[in-house]
Amino acid sequence: MTRMIFTYRDNPTWDGQAGTPKLLAGIDLTPLGVAATIDELPIVVQVLDKTEPVTEVYKTFVAGLPLERRSLAKLEATVEHYLGALIHYASLPEYIFQLGERAWPIYRHEGQLLARFPGSRHFAAETIGELRNDLADHFKESGVIGYRKEMTVFNLSRSDLQLYAPICTLRAPGLAEIPVFRDKEAVVHLVAPINGRPIITELADGAGLLELPPLVGDYLVAQGRLTDADDVSVRKLSRAGWRALVSHVHPYSCAFTYTDRSNGGRARREIPIYVDEARGKLIAARANRMGRVSLHFAADVPHLQFKVGEELTEIGKISVPTYVTLNGIEETAHAEYVTARGGSTLAALAV
Repeated sequence: MTRMIFTYRDNPTWDGQAGTPKLLAGIDLTPLGVAATIDELPIVVQVLDKTEPVTEVYKTFVAGLPLERRSLAKLEATVEHYLGALIHYASLPEYIFQLGERAWPIYRHEGQLLARFPGSRHFAAETIGELRNDLADHFKESGVIGYRKEMTVFNLSRSDLQLYAPICTLRAPGLAEIPVFRDKEAVVHLVAPINGRPIITELADGAGLLELPPLVGDYLVAQGRLTDADDVSVRKLSRAGWRALVSHVHPYSCAFTYTDRSNGGRARREIPIYVDEARGKLIAARANRMGRVSLHFAADVPHLQFKVGEELTEIGKISVPTYVTLNGIEETAHAEYVTARGGSTLAALAV
């Protein structure tokens, strides 16, 4: 069998620190039947004590698996062997799903994402969100996990064979959550995979996190799956992602408040509102106890208020959506106000 061809170049960002990749390897996968090239597999070179017969160790990760050998030639053979085992349907996996220390590949074949692990049936779905839910529900019913969030899905980068977790997810009514990944191009992009069609925008120092939801919303409206593009919200945005995004918006003149009754408590909480002038939207940003941020978008306060209320009701923070109030109106007063308006679920726009 023809061996894969490895080429090497110095890593221009190598800082001389232990654990930083010193080399970047390019790999032609054609000998394995895959018409693709890996551009920059990172390789760490560890210098050993000079008393050792071999003075260097070469290390890398391939799809999350740590590989280590005492020569580049031996590392190449190990990488080739592992890649050969990973390739099915003439392709590398598109994703890897992980449970604790165990992980399995997800492939795309004939328009479907496919997953299988020892002792199970095949799982197939059009989108990674749907497949993740099916897998998580299977493991939950089997007693392996207690919650869906205990299962993680990673994107396997075709650029460097590394695993990347979503930087956030997008949620829309009636659809499975859509994970959003960043790519490894010179100009970093955000990628939302929908039915095998990636919707892409530049990260642009965080501004892309504001641009991607309406792009996805417009696509889903055009497909007849949504009636309002603003129904696409952001969930599980990392602290770093929020810090990048918030520099492109500014605080609004009021905030939402609610009484958090989860876990038998009664804590008054505030959700800040921001203005995205570039896109003409108001944004409600709620951070959870882990520091992850949910974002809702609307053109006016009442609609934004109800979106926030629906989420808080769904996760058990409040009992009905109308208990999200503006600038601290208490629940009893707000209930009386709703009654006076004939049962309207939207609060007054008194700003």
